[in-house]
Amino acid sequence: MAAEQMVVEDPEILSGTPVIRGTRVPVQIVAALFDAGTPMERILKSYPSVTESQVELASIYVKAVPQRGRPKRREYPAGTKVLNVKRRNLKARVAG
Repeated sequence: MAAEQMVVEDPEILSGTPVIRGTRVPVQIVAALFDAGTPMERILKSYPSVTESQVELASIYVKAVPQRGRPKRREYPAGTKVLNVKRRNLKARVAG
């Protein structure tokens, strides 16, 4: 409940992107940094208007309320074989 109360979705703020209440900081960005293992000090330095508890709640919120729409395209490590399937053609390409 605390995570939901912390987030605001207002069409006047970043076109309705979920942000941390009282800031213009998108919840998705803060949660992605935290979940990727970015040190808390670095996140707080990058976003001084955000508190440590808000960063942790952002991570919880993103997991509880997934982003709508198609997932972003993944970036693969160089040299990884990736299969492209288009209709009846099956092609392999090397990423990177």
